[in-house]
Amino acid sequence: MIGWLIYSKADAERNRTYIDWLINGALENGLELKLLYADHIIIGIQNGVNTLSYYGEVLSIPNFVIMRSISNVLSTHLEEMGIKLFNNATISSMSNHKFLTHQKLASLGIPMLDTFYYKKSTIKNVVDTIQFPCILKNCIGRGGNEVYYVHNQAELVETVQNANFDELLIQKVADQVGKDLRVFIIGKEIIAAVLRYSERDFRANFSLGGDAKLYELSPTEKKLIQKIVDHFDFDFVGIDFMFDSNNQLILNEIEDVVGSRTLYTVSDIDIASLFMAYIKKTLK
Repeated sequence: MIGWLIYSKADAERNRTYIDWLINGALENGLELKLLYADHIIIGIQNGVNTLSYYGEVLSIPNFVIMRSISNVLSTHLEEMGIKLFNNATISSMSNHKFLTHQKLASLGIPMLDTFYYKKSTIKNVVDTIQFPCILKNCIGRGGNEVYYVHNQAELVETVQNANFDELLIQKVADQVGKDLRVFIIGKEIIAAVLRYSERDFRANFSLGGDAKLYELSPTEKKLIQKIVDHFDFDFVGIDFMFDSNNQLILNEIEDVVGSRTLYTVSDIDIASLFMAYIKKTLK
């Protein structure tokens, strides 16, 4: 079976090692994985039929696609062409928008910080209603980028004015900053959890210089996480949590295009191979 691994060209250059892990994991499971750059994919409708070309060439439809480029339009188009996506367009759309993630999980009773959605153009009209300090995030930001610790109204207005994004998420500051937990999920299974922490930044992201170690989930934590997992059709995601003052988990976000460098650093778990085994089993 042949699959496409779709990345933007820029992201592919930064994630060459991980791409190799996925391609090798595919081979180990009797699959073939071809890297395609989203930048050179053209989608359209010709004669009433959904079409796709790559570098101007029409390709044979693959058995599956691993979508590592964030584009709801492309994901939906591929599904309309009858292609199986990992993750599907619905999961990607929710996970790649921080407010939509909180909106969906609120109905499950998942602990989370007070979270509000704003548009850049209207922030001045509502700034008097916001409590400080607060955390400001780009709703579609990734990797801890475009996340700001804001102390007062003037700082908030200036930060928003200088931002190059339009949709804002504003939250209370967590009881414990510089510390979070990433839980790796494949299908309905919790694979592992990694505690990320930083003494230098309120963000704990490994890519921003934080440290990490393998974390053993308690039965209570597993029950909470499994409640989320059982509700959604995840293929491969990372669910990120913060901690309250009692070390109880609080939802942070769900990563659709989840990075696994921390897991490879702190353990011998080959999650790329596990993911490819899951794909093989799912397709059969």
